[in-house]
Amino acid sequence: MSKVYSKRSFQPDVFRYDVPNEVRCRILHNLRQLSDDLENHIGFESLLEKVGERLLGQYGGLRRPAYEAARQDNNLVIQHFFSCRDEEALDFIETCVQVEPLRLGKRFVDAVNTIFREEAIGYDLSPLVRHESDEPGFLFGRRIGGKALRFDFPKFVRKDENLLHEQTVRPCLEVLSNPKLRIANAEMLKAHTDYRKGNYADAITACGSAFESVLKTICDHHGWSYDSDKDTCSKLVSICRDNGLFPPFYAPIFEATGTIRNKLGDAHGRGPAPMYAVVKENVDHMIQMTSAHIILLVGIANL
Repeated sequence: MSKVYSKRSFQPDVFRYDVPNEVRCRILHNLRQLSDDLENHIGFESLLEKVGERLLGQYGGLRRPAYEAARQDNNLVIQHFFSCRDEEALDFIETCVQVEPLRLGKRFVDAVNTIFREEAIGYDLSPLVRHESDEPGFLFGRRIGGKALRFDFPKFVRKDENLLHEQTVRPCLEVLSNPKLRIANAEMLKAHTDYRKGNYADAITACGSAFESVLKTICDHHGWSYDSDKDTCSKLVSICRDNGLFPPFYAPIFEATGTIRNKLGDAHGRGPAPMYAVVKENVDHMIQMTSAHIILLVGIANL
């Protein structure tokens, strides 16, 4: 379906970070459509029931409109979605994919990202990553085509600058959807989650961990020896440099990721009086820099 003019022409200069009712209506409409249109359709009511059970386990209860007149729908999960806080609305959307990853999956993630982009909402839903294994019970005992499945579920990533997000952060998350980079992907998503929650030191640490995991995966891919328990960023960068992965002058640039993590992160404990304060701008820089490094290294390593 082609977009209407207002959706084609609007390019936001500033993002908003709330989830207004009209956006929630669009999300719910798309969810209903996907539930009913898919082959062996899920059933919209059945999907809502699963989401409600998952949210009850998280919150212990669901939100309800303050006034009886506002309760236009008898479904308690829909009432929750339209009366909950913005952060809980994001939880609701993430949970929808978690309860039906195989059948909603990419189509729902793409629909949400399109709506948020058109409405200038500054969040992006990361890709659904699917892993196959021969291990029994890899995902709730479910086996598809002889293989057991496991998923890295989509998480909302905050985007502050559209150009940087589209050219660096989003491509990095696409690169990390490679099953070989599963650990790095989980660590980078944790960095974004910590950032969204304002846990800036934790975000710095998780970012550094993702970078180290990428370096270790590259070493494994090429058969380069390293100590998985002791070698950290600087040593791993040296191993990649000595094996000709990149020109030597790149080494200090890549090592800076570990320096920032050590100075601003909390991997080793920051103590009661840390030397440097960690602010939002530090995390913006760390995420953007690390994302750019990962895109480059994964590309030249032919992973």
